Amino acid sequence: MNPLNSRRRRAAKPRVDDETSWQVSRVPSGGWPRQGRDRTRFTFPGLRVSTGTASVAYPFLAQAPLTHKGTFLGTNMGTGAPFCYSPFELYRDGLITNPNILVAGEIGSGKTNTTCALTLRSIPLGFKVAAVDAKADWARFARTYGGSAISIGPGRGNRLNPLDVSDALLNARVDAEGNPIDPTVLAKAGQLRLLEGLIEIRLNRSLAVDEKTAIALALEQALHTSGGSPILSDVAAALRSPDPDLASGISRTVPEMLDAGNAARWAFDGLLSTVAKDLFDGPSTTRFDSTAPIVAIDLSDLYNDNANLSIAFTCASAWMEAALATPGSGQRFAVYDEAWRVLAHAHGAIDRLQQQFRLARSWGLSNVLVLHNLRDTLNVGDAGSAQRNKAESLLALAGTKVIGYQPAKELPATIAALDLTTAEADVIAGATRGEFLVKLQTTAGTRSYRVNVDLHPRELSWWDTTAGMFAKGDRFPGISTVSTGT
Repeated sequence: MNPLNSRRRRAAKPRVDDETSWQVSRVPSGGWPRQGRDRTRFTFPGLRVSTGTASVAYPFLAQAPLTHKGTFLGTNMGTGAPFCYSPFELYRDGLITNPNILVAGEIGSGKTNTTCALTLRSIPLGFKVAAVDAKADWARFARTYGGSAISIGPGRGNRLNPLDVSDALLNARVDAEGNPIDPTVLAKAGQLRLLEGLIEIRLNRSLAVDEKTAIALALEQALHTSGGSPILSDVAAALRSPDPDLASGISRTVPEMLDAGNAARWAFDGLLSTVAKDLFDGPSTTRFDSTAPIVAIDLSDLYNDNANLSIAFTCASAWMEAALATPGSGQRFAVYDEAWRVLAHAHGAIDRLQQQFRLARSWGLSNVLVLHNLRDTLNVGDAGSAQRNKAESLLALAGTKVIGYQPAKELPATIAALDLTTAEADVIAGATRGEFLVKLQTTAGTRSYRVNVDLHPRELSWWDTTAGMFAKGDRFPGISTVSTGT
């Protein structure tokens, strides 16, 4: 035995394997002496923790991969691996039960590009897109992808009847999940939600029970007098002149129904004196093309008319949703861009959005709600009011949250609303353009990912809404471009 090595073994500090071995009062300069060398750098031993603890402390490094299926979205910034996402694939594999998506980000954060990557990249995989568009962006995307763009505005010559019911729905006996349905009941429920929503927007308040009864009776009367295809004017006429037989059928008199429907009647008369008369009161002049990869309803002519835009958004959404609530129409993203414009008129509009989110799975839909920030829902109505609670519930009805940059003033509300950890809050506070926190509620619990959306240069030319702010040939700041050929 080499006596030098023997002396070094005796001089070496004994190894300790317990969990406190790293806790020392003083480390000799250059580290502890070890066998085979005089000095070595001091190194802390590995820390053993459960995967659950690691996923909380280091969520973007320890989080399990989501899936290899679906649409490529970008790069997982925690691991460097590709990040793929599809609510339909995840639902099919039993990983999620809620296919709805919330996208939020400040102006310039890249939320339009991200929403496009989520939806339009899914078209080659067999999925479709429908959008109600207040800025003409999605109408432009529809033309680019060979879809259908329907422009609604004064002088456009197009009209949509929001009380339309698709023939496919009326002939259906089961929903998209195979559950038995009564199509007449479903159709009437959708029409009633629309009418109540329009009147609540006009009145800027919730309806009383007797007012809802008067509207329901008027709808029933309009369905009868129109042969099952009513328009808004038919409902307005029924409110002004209730049918005695229908009134007696619910143990009411005509004067009682007139009294109950008085506010609704005035609201309807006012509604039909607006732009809604020409755009939404009458038979539809076009049909929803269910075969098109993307259908966009363009309301950009009304963008600067807040009151009429809210009404138009509600009517156009109802018309689109009636077409989408059809078994066998395929799986589709329903995009509600500029949704803050709708939430600004909370009464009626939120109820309809809430119902649409709840029915998503039944019709094979993934609703995509696009906002600037969470204040768009948290500032609706008064604190503790029913409307505020309904707006906040929209967050819970979105199983996937895709959150981009949020300024410091928005962070406390965002953290509270989404129950963010410190690490998750740091992501959105320091996010550059194209960086997003993707937070999902899965069947195995909550998962969070830090994702950078990667775009092909051609996608930037098609999708980016800030291109006009840069010189030709400039690279858009904060967006990673991936070139895969022309």
